[in-house]
Amino acid sequence: MKPIKTKVKQSLLIGQDKAMDLARSAASSLENGVDRLLNRRMTLGVTGFSGSGKTTLITSLIHQLQHYPDALLAAFPPVLQDRLLGVKLSALNGVILFPYQRGIDALSRGRWPEATRDESGCLLEIKFRQPPGLLRRGKPGISRLYLEIRDYPGEWLLDLPLLAMDYRAWCGQCHALFDSAMRRSIGRSFIEKLKSINPLETISELELQVLWQEQLTFLKACQQAGLTMIQPGRWLHAAPSGDESKLPFIPLLAITGCSEDQLEEAVEDSLFKVCERHYQRYLETRVKPFYQNTFQKVDRQLVLVDVLKSLNRGQEAFDDLRFSLTQVLQSFDYGRNSLLRRLIQPRIDRVVFAASKIDQVLPDQHEAVRGLMANLVQEARRRAAFNATDVRCEAVAAVRSTTYVDYQGHQALQGMTEQGPGVLLHPDIPEQIPALDDWQALGQWQLRRLLPPGGLQLVAGGRLPHIRLDSILNDLLGDRFS
Repeated sequence: MKPIKTKVKQSLLIGQDKAMDLARSAASSLENGVDRLLNRRMTLGVTGFSGSGKTTLITSLIHQLQHYPDALLAAFPPVLQDRLLGVKLSALNGVILFPYQRGIDALSRGRWPEATRDESGCLLEIKFRQPPGLLRRGKPGISRLYLEIRDYPGEWLLDLPLLAMDYRAWCGQCHALFDSAMRRSIGRSFIEKLKSINPLETISELELQVLWQEQLTFLKACQQAGLTMIQPGRWLHAAPSGDESKLPFIPLLAITGCSEDQLEEAVEDSLFKVCERHYQRYLETRVKPFYQNTFQKVDRQLVLVDVLKSLNRGQEAFDDLRFSLTQVLQSFDYGRNSLLRRLIQPRIDRVVFAASKIDQVLPDQHEAVRGLMANLVQEARRRAAFNATDVRCEAVAAVRSTTYVDYQGHQALQGMTEQGPGVLLHPDIPEQIPALDDWQALGQWQLRRLLPPGGLQLVAGGRLPHIRLDSILNDLLGDRFS
């Protein structure tokens, strides 16, 4: 009898623990909901395509806020008005802690922070003095803003349009994309192989695995060449033998020659039916959970775009970026936050598009880069304005890596590259979508990869140079400190 009583007692204890966990979770959710209702809690989503500098920007943003007395944040009112009192960093429930300290250590050693490949996040508790007001009779009170930062790869956003696209439609889109000159030059033999495959025939699991792994290689080569419209986006970080390999699918380019009746009547083990099932499973297990658990919780969104890199890679890479942004931005749930929506289903009420790494061009070109960024997302801005969403465009360098020097009678940039210190020259940056003459000049530009400035002492604080990061902070958070 004793073992039975012991088991019963253990079961009761486990049940009590679960009840306590549920109670704590419910209390935390209620507290978060109240904070959100009173504008004391906000979720900021930060994303960008690979190489845009997302991890560096988040690291710099946290450092600037934590060490605000040393930072240059003149465009951020709480600092300018001496109302910021302190910033505390802590973990965010349900996600991996953003590797802030690792990023600071890397910058202090003259290296860029290692890019994050998965979702991460953190919570910043920002303590500040409120400005004097009529209701407070001239006495500023102490308040707090709980800022959730959610970091996720921009490539994940590329998968969101798939939720409104069935497998056949996706194959058709791939057929159009793969006809581009850059993609043909990267994977001509693979594309021809895809075009030759009959969707109605059957192939072995091993053959499908081989094709899927060839597709991974092709997608990663496209990314290396500077293309951004890559779907499925998560596959850019997939391992050939990882979880994604259990449900492989490929775009069947010959599907455009099949009638709807032929596809519907295809046998269950045909390549079309197998890939269609795996495609739907991918949406259910990867894309939908991200959309529901992360993306729909975001109040405000920062999207980083390496406009200069796309310009330097040529017209096709630039057009590919523009198409990618158009596709991605259709997934944003625009609209102002109502009181109920703050508790139930937050919606993005402000989006900031930021062209990154503007320390690679001279100051008199910064506004041109900003204007070009605005032109890239012009269509999305119109749609957002119609839905009363605040859309802003900026140009930023999260860590400034260049200084100004005189070179042959003209101002130029100087910075540390992987080959050593060097003078950096660049053509004029067009404010609008480049014309043919612009592409001829841009084609001669040698954009070089910069290293962080030397001598940074950041472990115990210290100033981290930037360009317009204070403007980004004001665009995203400024109204919450009024």
